Amino acid sequence: MSASKRRPILPLRRWLALALATTFFVPVVITGIVVYHVLGGPLEPLSTATEQIGRGTTRWHDPAWQDATRSDLAAMGIDFVLVEDGREVYRSTPDPLAGDGGQVRERWVERVAYPGTPRRVAYIYSDSGVGWNGQDGGPPEARFLAVPIVGLISLLLTLAGIGWFLGRTVVRPLAATSQAARQVAAGDLDVRLPSSRVREVAEVNAAFESMSAELRASLRQQAEFEHERRLFIGAVVHDLRTPLFALRGYLEGLEKGLDDTPEKRARYIAVAQEKAATLERLIGDLFDFTRLEYLEQTPNPEPLDLGALLDRLVEGFRPQADTKGVQLTLTIPPEPCWVQGDTHLLTRALSNLLDNALRYTPSGGQVRVACRTEPSGVIFTIADTGPGIPAHDLPNLFAPLYRGETSRNRRTGGAGLGLTIARRILLAHGGDLSAGNGQAGGAVFTGRLPHPTRDPRQPTAPVTLATSPGDSAATDG
Repeated sequence: MSASKRRPILPLRRWLALALATTFFVPVVITGIVVYHVLGGPLEPLSTATEQIGRGTTRWHDPAWQDATRSDLAAMGIDFVLVEDGREVYRSTPDPLAGDGGQVRERWVERVAYPGTPRRVAYIYSDSGVGWNGQDGGPPEARFLAVPIVGLISLLLTLAGIGWFLGRTVVRPLAATSQAARQVAAGDLDVRLPSSRVREVAEVNAAFESMSAELRASLRQQAEFEHERRLFIGAVVHDLRTPLFALRGYLEGLEKGLDDTPEKRARYIAVAQEKAATLERLIGDLFDFTRLEYLEQTPNPEPLDLGALLDRLVEGFRPQADTKGVQLTLTIPPEPCWVQGDTHLLTRALSNLLDNALRYTPSGGQVRVACRTEPSGVIFTIADTGPGIPAHDLPNLFAPLYRGETSRNRRTGGAGLGLTIARRILLAHGGDLSAGNGQAGGAVFTGRLPHPTRDPRQPTAPVTLATSPGDSAATDG
C-alpha cells in the first residue's frame, strides 16, 4: 500500500474542526510549558518564601525564627528584608544586591504586604532567573509579560502551520484543478491532479480526471469513426463506380449501334442487366447497413424455431446451389431449436451468410449448414469448401466493406457489407458471430443466439378483464 493511500482522507468540515481545535489548544499547551519550565524556576522559590514568612509574621522579632528562616531560604538562594510600620525589623544579609567585587547583581525581587496591624511588608530577593534589577524598584508582576508574548507567538506559529496545511490539502489541489480546466479548454486532455486529504477535493479531482479520460476516449473514438467513415465512403464510391461505368459503357454501345448482330445485342443487354442487379444488391446492402448502424433498428424478438428457419432458407438457396454445382446440406435435430429473435432480421443475417458461402464455394464443392441446442443457447454453423479465409483477414473480416484479397475478385461481386450486417444483427439479439477455417479447408462461420425468455410450448395466459360485482354476467342484446 502506498503512502498516499495510508494518509487519512476526511471531509472538509472535520479538517476545519481540527484546525479550530488546534488553534486553541496548541498555544495554550506551549504557553503552559513555557510558564512551567521558564517562569516556574523563579516563581516557585518566591512563592515558598512568601508563604513561610507569612506564617511567622508574629515572630518576626524572634531571633530563633529569624535564624531558622534565613537558613531555610538561603538554601534556595533567597534573601529577605522585613519591614514593620516602615521600620526595618530584620535583614537576612547586609546587602541583598551585593555581588562579587562590590558590583550590583541582578536578582528577582518581590514586595509582599501582609494583612493586619501593624503593617508588615517583606522584600524577597531570589537568585533564580535574571533580567530584573531589584534596585529599579519596579513591580515584580512584569515578569508575567512573557506569558502573553509566548501565547501570541504560539498562536501565530499555529495559524501559519494550519495555513500551510490547508494550502497543501485544499488550495493547491483546487488551483491545479483550475489549471487543468484551462488545459482542457485549450485542447490538452492529458491532465494529472495532485492528491488531497480533503474528501470533497479528492472527489472533485477524481471526477475531473475521470471526465478527462472519458473525453479522451470519446475524441479518440470519434477520430476512429471519422477515419472509418472516410474509408467507408471511399469504398462505397469505388464499388458503385465499377458496375456503374460498365453499365454506362454497354448502354452507350447500344445507343451507338455497336450491337450490329443479335448475339452481340443480347450479350450487351445481359451484361447491362447483370450490372444493374449488382448495383441493386449493393444499394440494398448499404441501406440495411445504414439502418442497423445509424438508425439503430432494434429487433422485435419473439420465440422462433431456428431449425425451421434454416430449413426454409436452405430450400430457397437450393436452386442457386444446383445451378452452380454446389451440394447444399442441412443437419438439424428432430426437436425444435428455440431462440429469441426477430424473424425478418435473422432471415437477412442467415441469407447473407448462405450467399457468402455459395459465392466462394467452387463448382463441385459443398456447403454444410447445421444447428444444435446447448445450455447457453442455440449454436449454428455454416461451413463451405472454398479457399478459406487468410489469417491476416480474420481480424477485419466483419469490418464494413472489408472483403479480403480473394473476395476483391470482381467475379464474386458483393459490397463487403454482408458479413458486417449479419454480425450486427446477431449482436443486437444478444448473440455473436465468429469466423474461422475448417481443418480440411474452407471457411466456417459459427453463430450463437440466446434461448427464449419464456417456454414457447407454454400457452400464453388469457387476458382477464376486471369487472364490477354487478357485471358478473353479461348477455348480448
